[in-house]
Amino acid sequence: MSKVVDIHAHVGSSAALYVGGSIQVVTSRMEKHGITHSVVSPIPGFEDPYGIESVNKMNQQVAEIQKANARIFPLVLGVAEARHGERAAVSETAYALGEQAMGGLMFHNDFAGVEIYAPVMEAILHEVMHYSHARVVQMHTAQHSMLEPPFGLWIMAKKFPDITFLCGHPMMSMVQLENMAAIVKDCHNIYVDTCCTWTHDHAIETFAEKVGSVDQIMFGSDNPYWHEAFCMDKLLVEQAGLSQEEKEKIFYKNFERVFGEVK
Repeated sequence: MSKVVDIHAHVGSSAALYVGGSIQVVTSRMEKHGITHSVVSPIPGFEDPYGIESVNKMNQQVAEIQKANARIFPLVLGVAEARHGERAAVSETAYALGEQAMGGLMFHNDFAGVEIYAPVMEAILHEVMHYSHARVVQMHTAQHSMLEPPFGLWIMAKKFPDITFLCGHPMMSMVQLENMAAIVKDCHNIYVDTCCTWTHDHAIETFAEKVGSVDQIMFGSDNPYWHEAFCMDKLLVEQAGLSQEEKEKIFYKNFERVFGEVK
């Protein structure tokens, strides 16, 4: 494959997860597995002992990573911590998207402690709308979660149709897949990734069949979630019962159609 764009990669050390690592870890795994470009954001659950100051520092670090590696990181996402309250979270959004000129925001609401569709989240997304270059929001979902269930993303995508939503690990179970397929058919501003995909029952092919195409699927690995020796999510796409053109769409063409060509 000439290009492989990974829309789901994290950098940093997490206080809550057994994954994460430096940008060198991310790039070494990219090289090992033939991933040419990545969308990078802070690791969920990163330590923030100084609150807002810690969050702003994390946004600054990720913005600087892109500036130093702009060719392979065509898009980076910042964070705004909903648990800091509306005023602070909106300020963090302005810092990330305005001062640091990042391409959007990433949320993992199980770590934020508030629902995807909470009022503070709406306030943050209203602020996102002020930045025409950065109307991109990555939201993790989980079928079992009370804070980031699939229907929460559906609510926000309907309220903010001009924001492009990237859904993280939407196929961790067949139940979640069924829900997300119905939501994606209703919301053309949602794109799902392939990370942490359920490995049984041909999940990627099933999702594409239920939606009607692969046009809203983009490759994502959750780098550096997987073991260094292999990238299961990439193998699942490569071995899927899809045409070569469909695989190319997932690996990079859908990303380029939405965000522009990568070189």
